[in-house]
Amino acid sequence: MNIKTFAEKTGIDYEKVMEDFCGDTAALKEKILSFEPDCSLPSLKAAIEEKNEDTVHSIAHRIRKNAEKLTLNEIARLARKLEEADTERFQSLVEPLEKEISAYKTALDS
Repeated sequence: MNIKTFAEKTGIDYEKVMEDFCGDTAALKEKILSFEPDCSLPSLKAAIEEKNEDTVHSIAHRIRKNAEKLTLNEIARLARKLEEADTERFQSLVEPLEKEISAYKTALDS
């Protein structure tokens, strides 16, 4: 994987993340590869179905922090909205978040 090319496809600020990872391309690559699985979308969707506010907020928080670390600003913004939402808004907020994470995975798989 060419990290710089992948960064360009996904909107990752390559220079910033390289600085944050102290130039450690192996660690950055590992973080990039683990981002989507770490989002735990199946667990998030289950928590939304169960209206388990604490779990939804916890998973959304983890997604936001991981997205911020990779400068995935749109995913971080959407995760923050979900993190701060009440149960009535969960479903409408998770759909755009899923779409962005899916686009990330598609870019990773290509």
